[in-house]
Amino acid sequence: MRVILAKSAGFCYGVERAVKLAEQTARDKGGCVMLGSIIHNANVVARLEQLGARQVDSPDAVRPGDTVIIRSHGERKSVLDELEQRGIRCVNATCPNVMRIQTLVAQAEQEGRRAAIIGEPHHPEVMGVASWCQDPLIFDGPEAVRTWLAKDEKHREIPLTVVAQTTCIRKLFETSSEILKKECTNVKLFDTICNATHKRQTEAAEI
Repeated sequence: MRVILAKSAGFCYGVERAVKLAEQTARDKGGCVMLGSIIHNANVVARLEQLGARQVDSPDAVRPGDTVIIRSHGERKSVLDELEQRGIRCVNATCPNVMRIQTLVAQAEQEGRRAAIIGEPHHPEVMGVASWCQDPLIFDGPEAVRTWLAKDEKHREIPLTVVAQTTCIRKLFETSSEILKKECTNVKLFDTICNATHKRQTEAAEI
């Protein structure tokens, strides 16, 4: 069997950063808690658990005195607020690219604009980003955009700030955003797809 290894194979910056933070915290604190899978890699999560980084799926399972690692995809704002209110120490391993999107949608709300996120509605990153503003739109592709526009002519007049899930397929983002730019009167567009992700997707398609 022939195995082809892509040049871009391996962790991106955000994932590598998250894993190193988890390793360091587990060693320095004699253990820590990962709230959800810190990355989408079962082998890495298992190795971190061996170092003392136990995984929990709910903030209710975090005990007083625990140090919590926030996963690379980010977390819902309500969860972070809850942990802060309980006095739980958090190490934020959220990818800086994801944090930028959280900031963009929060700024959109402050400016009186509605955030539109192009990505997978039930992905942890998208769910987290959506929590940093009120009533965001989430589109999984151009058909969802067309359906929303067709529901009410007034939708075209809503000031929109459009962002993308960092791992969104570029074609989906480009086709969706083109429709919004063409049909809506006031659109701010931010291409927030991670360059490392796009490079990996392109290289995989070429192979």
